Amino acid sequence: MFRAVGQRGRGSLLLLEGPRLAALVLLAMLLTGLTACSPTYNWRDIRGPGGDYWVQLPARPSVLTRRIYLEGLEVEMTMQGAKVNDNVFTIGLVPLPSPSAEAAGLSPERILAAMREQMLRNIGASPATPSSSVAVDLVDRDAKKIGKTQLQAVSASGSGRHAAMRLHGRFGNWQGHALQLVALGPDLDLEQVDHFLTSLRLVQR
Repeated sequence: MFRAVGQRGRGSLLLLEGPRLAALVLLAMLLTGLTACSPTYNWRDIRGPGGDYWVQLPARPSVLTRRIYLEGLEVEMTMQGAKVNDNVFTIGLVPLPSPSAEAAGLSPERILAAMREQMLRNIGASPATPSSSVAVDLVDRDAKKIGKTQLQAVSASGSGRHAAMRLHGRFGNWQGHALQLVALGPDLDLEQVDHFLTSLRLVQR
């Protein structure tokens, strides 16, 4: 069931109920919400809206905010991303549950798992546990390296609505948000994917 709730920027926001519909809106955000660029990768540094991260994107980014449901909780997901042909490169943040919601059993780990599994549903892949953890650089506000932290690494293949799809991502909780960094598409260049994933730097407040 869809319920229109107003507008922000371009287009209306939609509330979706149920994991399948939530997965579909995330896929729509990724594949239709971004403007495609030429096959040339023009990497540039992008800072998160709240200053929580630096990452490189292969083209001028679009910013999307949508309300979705994770584990029955209505949340607002903010994403930055760029599209090269039919391949998308995005980073998204979702606020973690309030203390009251966490006390009721809705832990940050459950929210993160729900976000990860919805991305896998997007490409018709079965929900799975993270395959490994990877180190990500921590930097201060001046972009000086101060340490490392760990994020979950996920890679999966599946079938989208019109083509086979591949996903490579990083997932983790960071400074009050669930974070996802995802490259998704039918013909991803693995060298470019690696450049994207390793460009992430988390800014310590």
